[in-house]
Amino acid sequence: MRLGDKLIQLRRERGYSQEQLANMLDISRQSVSKWEADQSIPEISELIMISDIFNVSVDSLLREDIEILPLDKRHEKLEAANNSNIVSDNYSSRAYGYGFYEYKSKIKVFGIPLVHVKTGYGIQVAKGIIAIGNISIGVISMGGISIGGLCLGGIGLGLLAFAGLALGGIAIGGGAIGILAFGGMAIGMYSIGGVALASEIAVGGLANGKTAIGSLAKGENLLKVADIVREGQVKDFVLQHHPNIWRPLLKIMAFIAEMSALT
Repeated sequence: MRLGDKLIQLRRERGYSQEQLANMLDISRQSVSKWEADQSIPEISELIMISDIFNVSVDSLLREDIEILPLDKRHEKLEAANNSNIVSDNYSSRAYGYGFYEYKSKIKVFGIPLVHVKTGYGIQVAKGIIAIGNISIGVISMGGISIGGLCLGGIGLGLLAFAGLALGGIAIGGGAIGILAFGGMAIGMYSIGGVALASEIAVGGLANGKTAIGSLAKGENLLKVADIVREGQVKDFVLQHHPNIWRPLLKIMAFIAEMSALT
C-alpha cells in the first residue's frame, strides 16, 4: 500500500478532514491533498508528527510492503504486546503517540492565534500570542526553547526571560545574559549573581565590572563584601559613581550586597 493510501486510511479512521490534519501539522490543506495523491511526500519532521498522531511507526508509513492495520487491530496488538511485555518493532517507538496534543484558539490577533499549545514527541512548534510547546514563539511563550516577550523555559530568548539559559533585556536563570542579568552566571550591563560580569555594575561572589561589589571584586570602583559594615553603605557607594542609576535597581543591588555582608 502506498503512503498516500495509508494517510487516507489513517485520517478517515480518526474522522479527520484534510484541513483538520493540516492544522495539527501546521501546514496547508493542499499539502495533505498532494501527499494523499502521491504527488509529494512529507518531510522527516512531518512524518514523525504523523506517526505520533496516528500511533504508527514511520517505517510502516514509508514501506509499501508493510500494511497499516485497522485502528481496532492496532489497539489489540499494542495491548497484547504490553500484557506480554513484548516490544513490537513497529510500535515500540510510538509510545509517545498518545502524548501528542494541540490546541489553537479560533480568536486571532493580527492573524496569529491568541493561544497555541502544541506538545508531544519530536519537534513541536507553537506560535501564538500565548504559545506553549517544545519550541514556543509568542508574546508570552513557555517551552523547552521559548522565544518572545515573556519567556519561560529551558532556553529563553526575549525581553523578559526566565530560563535555565536566559537571554534578554531582563534575563533571570542559571546562566543569564542581558541588559539586566540575574543568575548563577550573569553577564550584562548590570549583573547580579554568583559570578557577575558587567560593563557597568556587577554584584556577586565574583564580581567584575566598572563598579564591582562582592567577595572577590575587580574593576575601577571596588567595594568588597568584607568592607560593608552598615546599612546604606552600598547605596551610597553606587550613587557616588553612578548618580543616574535607576532607583529600583539600586535598591535591589544594595539589598543583595548588604544581606550577603551583614548576615
